[in-house]
Amino acid sequence: MHFQQFEEVSILNESGLYRVLRAEDAFLFLEDEHGFERKVALEFVVRRQKIQVNKVVVKDVNESINTNKAVKNQEIPFIDLHHHELNLDDQMLSKHDILTAQLNAFKRFSNQMIQLKVKRFRVVHGIGEGRLKLELRTLVQGKDGLSMHDDQVSRGKVGASLIEIQTSIARHF
Repeated sequence: MHFQQFEEVSILNESGLYRVLRAEDAFLFLEDEHGFERKVALEFVVRRQKIQVNKVVVKDVNESINTNKAVKNQEIPFIDLHHHELNLDDQMLSKHDILTAQLNAFKRFSNQMIQLKVKRFRVVHGIGEGRLKLELRTLVQGKDGLSMHDDQVSRGKVGASLIEIQTSIARHF
């Protein structure tokens, strides 16, 4: 392949723009964008071609309008453990029974997330340092591949936690 002097070229497997200075045998002497000269075997040099782009299509325009934080929060699966969200009758059940049902719902949801190889999910447990949050933290700390962090803050108090899953080592409850 013949190259013209001052022709713009590229070197295979490298980034950057080069200009042909001269050719000698099976080598080209190239100048990079910083003005340095380099000797390169002819077989590693290729011509640059401009690609004509007339119009760039923007996909999912409606989604790109949302803020990153709103989209990020929507993508994270969650479970709300409030007794009324789980359809638990607090008039008929003792506090212990409600807590047990909430923990069982958390375990089932966690198992689904582990099976689907989801990296994180949110647990809404309510504001404060109540018994439910304490029990959830104990469950998560005793399980390899799971970690728990405070997530949503409202009026200076935390009402949810973010559970992160290391999918390679996490096992079902």
